[in-house]
Amino acid sequence: MSYSIASIEPNVASLLQNRVLPTSLIVQYAQASALEFSENYKFPGLQTTGPVVNLIPLQAVYSPNYFLSTLDQGLEINKVDSFFIYTNGYIQLSDPNQQNTGFNLKFKTIDNIEVLINVPGMPTAWTRHEGNIWIGCVPDQTYQVYMRYIHEQPFPLDTDADLIFFPNSWKDVMYYSIAMRAARDLNLQSKANELYTALYGDAKFQMSNGVEGKPGLIFQRTPQEERDQTTTTKSLRLRIGVQ
Repeated sequence: MSYSIASIEPNVASLLQNRVLPTSLIVQYAQASALEFSENYKFPGLQTTGPVVNLIPLQAVYSPNYFLSTLDQGLEINKVDSFFIYTNGYIQLSDPNQQNTGFNLKFKTIDNIEVLINVPGMPTAWTRHEGNIWIGCVPDQTYQVYMRYIHEQPFPLDTDADLIFFPNSWKDVMYYSIAMRAARDLNLQSKANELYTALYGDAKFQMSNGVEGKPGLIFQRTPQEERDQTTTTKSLRLRIGVQ
């Protein structure tokens, strides 16, 4: 579920009538496109489970890196899928009678967590502010927690050998997005508009918020999580007849 930027280059050239771009520009456009899409869409290739770490007594604020895996240090956390705290500490389960009890910390805005970050106790909520993670209540002991998160698309090599961790179905989206950015810089406005429409839908679709018109490539992509949810039995609501 990954492919290199280099593998995208021929398709981008085709969309630009075989105009060959410097590799450095392709990398630049690919990075901009991937960062934009990874901020808004949930890609399984960017999902990670962080390590179990100890909260520090009487410390309410933490760098996001504190909860990230070693490979993800310095990356932006685009979405937190879960933030779990153990009520009695974590142990490696080796017996059916053992349990790792706990619950998910709930997200609250900074104004709603303000009182909690000034009161020692067992944390129940978290928030983000000034680029940091805030915990409330402020821990009164070394509670153990871990975070499941979606990080931004990384570019460790900063070359076209870097991998894009998107599903294969998003290759077309990347082709068009990179070509659109290139067309804009090359003053090929007509081509840029054409590629933009292919990505986001026609003007009628965009103005109606997807109610009317022709959708683009992005709209037609269904997230894995949404596909999985379609396999789940829906809860039934009892209907009481009126006599």
